[in-house]
Order: sequence, then structure tokens, then C-alpha cells
Amino acid sequence: MTRGMTLLYALLVVGVGVAIVMKLIDIQWTHGDEWRKRGEKREEGLRTEPARRGTIYSSDGKVLATTVTECDLYLDLDNKVKVDEDGNVKYDSKHNPCETGPIVDSNYQKYLDTVCLMLSEGCPGHSVAYYRDRINRGRANGSKSRCYLVQRGVPYSVWREITRVPGWNRGVVKQVDGQSVVHQVRAHIYGNMAENTIGFRNSLSARSYTGLEGYYDSILRGQDGIYNCRRLTKGLWLPDEPQSREAVPQRTDDDRIDTVIVQRKVDGKSIISTIDTRYQDIAESSLRKALRLYGGSAGCAILMEMSTGYVLACANLAIDTAAHDYREVRDRNVAVSDVYEPGSTFKTVILTAMLNDPAITIDTAMQLKSGYKNFGGKNGEIKDDHTLAGRDSLNVREVIEQSSNVGMSELGWMYYNHRRDTLRRMVEEMFPYAKLNPDVTAPQPSSYVNDLNRSNRDFLNFCYGYSTRVSALQLITFYNALGAGGRMVKPLFCRAIVDGGHTEPVRPVVLNERMCSKASAQMMATLLEGVVERGTGNNIKNTTYGIAGKTGTAVHSYSNRYRYNASFAGFFPSENPRYTCLVMIEDIHAFGRQAALVFKDISDCVVAVDKSLSNGGVKSVWPRLEDDSAKAAQRPMVARGRREGLENAYRRLKVPFVSDDSTTSWVRYLAGDDSVPSRYCGYEPKEGQVPNCSGMTAKDAVAILHSLGYRVSVSGYGKVVSQSPKAGQELHRNGMVELVLR
Repeated sequence: MTRGMTLLYALLVVGVGVAIVMKLIDIQWTHGDEWRKRGEKREEGLRTEPARRGTIYSSDGKVLATTVTECDLYLDLDNKVKVDEDGNVKYDSKHNPCETGPIVDSNYQKYLDTVCLMLSEGCPGHSVAYYRDRINRGRANGSKSRCYLVQRGVPYSVWREITRVPGWNRGVVKQVDGQSVVHQVRAHIYGNMAENTIGFRNSLSARSYTGLEGYYDSILRGQDGIYNCRRLTKGLWLPDEPQSREAVPQRTDDDRIDTVIVQRKVDGKSIISTIDTRYQDIAESSLRKALRLYGGSAGCAILMEMSTGYVLACANLAIDTAAHDYREVRDRNVAVSDVYEPGSTFKTVILTAMLNDPAITIDTAMQLKSGYKNFGGKNGEIKDDHTLAGRDSLNVREVIEQSSNVGMSELGWMYYNHRRDTLRRMVEEMFPYAKLNPDVTAPQPSSYVNDLNRSNRDFLNFCYGYSTRVSALQLITFYNALGAGGRMVKPLFCRAIVDGGHTEPVRPVVLNERMCSKASAQMMATLLEGVVERGTGNNIKNTTYGIAGKTGTAVHSYSNRYRYNASFAGFFPSENPRYTCLVMIEDIHAFGRQAALVFKDISDCVVAVDKSLSNGGVKSVWPRLEDDSAKAAQRPMVARGRREGLENAYRRLKVPFVSDDSTTSWVRYLAGDDSVPSRYCGYEPKEGQVPNCSGMTAKDAVAILHSLGYRVSVSGYGKVVSQSPKAGQELHRNGMVELVLR
């Protein structure tokens, strides 16, 4: 029996061996070619190498958007203590419990705070305590936390440092569901600044974008490389041959790709946007301040270069309920996508069209009856938001300056009541109602004008800025053309395309070479200057450079509560204008001139930055003087101040500093006459008496008061215009002197 079993096992082994040998022969020689082809197909394949997306730069040389490497931090937090067969804990030679798991307790406790600090610094917004609690919660779940998400979007440098923390490397998960946790993402270097202009990615799965990213996607995206590769080990693929030759893919009879490079990788080109970070920053900060103060729901501020149409700043702020603040909200491009009834800023459009009628001049008078008139019936009642007390008539210039609704309605009723379609046609031919299709991807709702023949009310409303809906970008395009003498250009957000060392500029696009006559444009510019100097825009009246613009307040209501859209549109400097700006604040609780103050902040910034405006573009606050040095010396810079500082300032301006005293530290200005030239003389403050700080800069006023032992309170900016106590009054040391600057 034993011998028989042995023989049976021997025969079984021999039979199996013979079968294996026969199968090897079959695989190796009989069907060898077929199996080799199958193996090659499995080990060969097309691999894609993504192209690097191009960078978006600002016009002042800053990086606005670029591609960076980010990681999702997953940790394997499972950890167990080893036990023997009886359930007793095993200990090592140092009497520490033996553990099994990627991160043992000793390393976990020792370096947890280090990892949390790295995360807090790399991902601002969460504290060290937040990450410590989050990781500890995952650790408590044991085997349920084999792939525990700690934080998405961790900078690659931080993620790499965490993998190098002693004892943590095995705990950092490198792949999730077969996909690497390392990926390329688009980063906005300046955070939320101009994000709607730069653009958002629509979704993680889609490769479409909004803003500049969307419009120039084909240029920025480049071309992914496709290569025929061979698998070396699991997860590692190498090209068949050196990638030195490029060829068109050729397919052989066995359906194999016979070339290495199927499609060569081409990185995307970069673009230079028109956005200037300096102007964008002041536009956003000033607009945000106004929104916080007046409680609007959204707003925009646009700054445009007049000759080219380049948009130098475009702030689009809306209330973010999650952040409890105003910021650039995804897919809320207020300037492009919001259409609204503009109100009084549209009176400029209506009047420009009416000036084509030679019967209408700026001296044409209209009867107002103290800001109220009935043009027939209940729906024909028009009144002004502000009272024009005692004024029964106004001419066209005064109507625009005082923004009279009755005056504009009277003008339209007198000349166009029986030819309303003519007025509408003239406005539509002049104003850019058609979609502008700017070079940023954003929704563009259609603008429109109501049927003016439907009712008297629709016609009268149209005359002072209602019964029509437009976007802020369309309105600033009109004002830009008005300042340019009637030449209308398209708003552009890209200045140039960069391909290696070659820069291809984006040329201005002329929409209408002659929107209106130069005479009409010049007349309107003069009227808009009057709005700022004498009218509703006098809260930004400026003596350094001229502003021409128009205020606007459009009323709308929600649940029987009146709400308003405040706006201001214009250009500057008023002589030889270079820039156009529009500010619009939506849904505020009271009508007023809030938007004009934001305009002023932006224009002040531009004038301060653009040094070329000093070469004739800005009105000088000083009267024109001859080159005679004695007359030039009559130009006072400050009424009082420190001698050393004044001498340096005069020297840099190449203006003689005339003084009859060279010993005192402080000087004051004395105006001269025909016999005695203007000059500075010594000024010695008296101990125990408040010095005269009128005309001093804040720096000098604080310095002289501190030198006498007084405390100082300063309000405003500019030079000292008043002080309390007054000059010459006695005040003990440590007394408070209040200064008001303007």
C-alpha cells in the first residue's frame, strides 16, 4: 500500500511537470508571438504630460495669477499596541509599548505641534489649535482614519516638510483612489484682488474659466504633450526612446504607435493685463469703505485710460455673507454683468444727443416752478429730489449742474414730445447699447430702452435717466468717448501677449470714430466741470487738477422701502483729460453723493502716481509767474516751518529761498510789495505761550509744540488751518493743543 502510494505520487509529479513543460513550450514557441504582442501592449501606452498654464501679469509688472503646486494632506492615523496571545501588552528593550502603525505614539506626541505650526503658517485662516484638535479627532478613530483628510490646498513646500518630520513619512498618504495628492492649481498672488477680472475656474472637473482666464484660455492653456511610453515599474513610465525627434504618429499593421512623440508639449503663453495693482488697490479699499459706511449690497469702480480703452482698475465688490464683508464674489462681475437704471448719470447721454438740435444751447431756459411740474395727468407729475427754492426757471447749464429732473423733462417735452422715436434713435446710435463683448468672460445681460410711446411717464423718465437699463461698463465707455472728443474705444483688459521673449501688444479697438461732434463733446465737458465746481458734485471740488463729471441717484424700492443706486462718472484732468472713472454703489439706504468721494480717492491716486500729468496735464494751484527769480521767490510753499526742511524743498525745486535771518530754527513767511521782496524771517516761539501753527505741516506743528512741552491732537490732513488754544494764549506744560488740518 505504501509502495503504491509512492508510485502514485511520483506519477502525479511527473505528469504535472510534463504538463508545465508542454505549456511552456506552447507559450514560448507555439503562441509566443501572440503573447509577446499582448505583453507589449500592456506595458506600452500613451502618457499625457500637462502643459504649464501661462502667467497673468499686471501692467505694473506684478504677477496676478500663476500655476503652483498644491497638495491635499491625508494622514494614516491608525495605530495599535501589540499584545501577546494572552492579551498582555508587549514591551521593547526600553520598556516602551510595542506599537504597529505608520506613526507611533512617541513620534506623534513629540512632533504634533510642529506639524500643526507648519500647517497654520502655510494655510492662513486656521490656528495651531484647530489643526491639533482636528488631527487628534482623526487619531481617536483608529482604523477608521487610515486615509484622514486634514487640509486641502497645502503648499507643496509645506507638504514636503511634513513628510520629512521624523516618524511621520509613512503616515503621509501619497495617493488616494489611485490619484496623486499632488496637483497643479491656479493661484491668485494678491488674493481676492481683481479676482473677477482675472477669472475663476468653473469647477474642478471642467477646464473652463471666467474673466481673463476664460477669454484667453486657448492662449494661456498651451498644448499638452502626448508620448508613447513603456512601463518600467508600477507607476513609473519612461519614453521608448529619447524625446529628441518629433514625428507625425504613424500606425503599423499591429495598431502600435511607432513614434515616441505623438504631440509635443507646448507651455501656454503669458499675458499682461491692463490692471495696475496700485490703482486697483485704492479702488477696492475706497469702494469697500463706502459700502461699509452706507450699507450697499454691491458696487464697482472702473478706471479707464482714455486714449486706449485699457481698464487700469476694475473693482467688483459684493457682500459675502460667509466672510461678513465686501469682497470679490465668484461670478459676480458687477461692472459687466449688472444692468441697472443709471439715473442722473444718464442725463449726460440724453443732453449730448439733444445738442444735435441747433435750437438747443446751454442758455436755453426752462420753466421749473420751484422744482415741480405736471406734464398732464397723474403720471405726468415730475419733481426734483432737492428743492430749488425760489427758482422758477433754469437754463441748460444750471439744469445739469443742479441735476434737475424737472428741467430735463421740460427740455424733452419742449423739443421731442411729438418725435420721441427720434430722440430714442439718436441715443441708441450714440450710446453703446450693443453687447461690448470685452476680453473677460462674464455674463452680459441685454441692455434696453422702454417703449417711449407707451406712456408719457416712460418718455419723461427716459429724459432724466430711467426707462433704460445699462451696465457700468457701457456707461463708462460713453463717458470715455465724451472726454476724448467723441472717439469711442472698446474697454480692454489685456495689454499684451508674451510668447518667450516676444511681446505682441493688444491694439485699441475703435467702436465709433465720431460718436458726437467735437463741439458737442467740448460743450458737455464744460458743463460737467460746472457740476463739480458749482453743482451736485461740489463735494469733490478740487483746486489742484480739474474733474469733469456727473452725479447720479437712481431710486428703486423693495417691500415699499426706498433704496438707491448712487453713481458718479467723469474724467480728469478736465484740461486735456487722460483718464475716465465710474463708481457705482448699489442699494444704499439714502440718496446722496457717496460715489463721488470714491472717484476722488482714485483720481488723487492717479495724479500722485502719474508723473507725466505734471507736464501740463494738471492745473497748477499757483498763478503763472515769469522766470524772474525775484518773482519766483514770491511763491510761498508753507506759511511757517522748520528752516532746514524749507531750504531743502526750495533747493530741490530750484527756487531761491529768500530769508533775512539765518540763525533761527523756525521761520515764517512775510509777503512783500513793490519795494520789499517776499521773504522768510525768523520765528522764535515764546515759553509758556502757544505758538502760531497756522500754515504749518503736521510734522512741523507737532515738532514745535512738543519742543515746548505740549501734548498734541491732530485731525484732518494737509496744513494747519485752526488751533485751540489760539496762538499767544498762555498754556502750562503738558497742556493739550488741538490742531485741525485741511
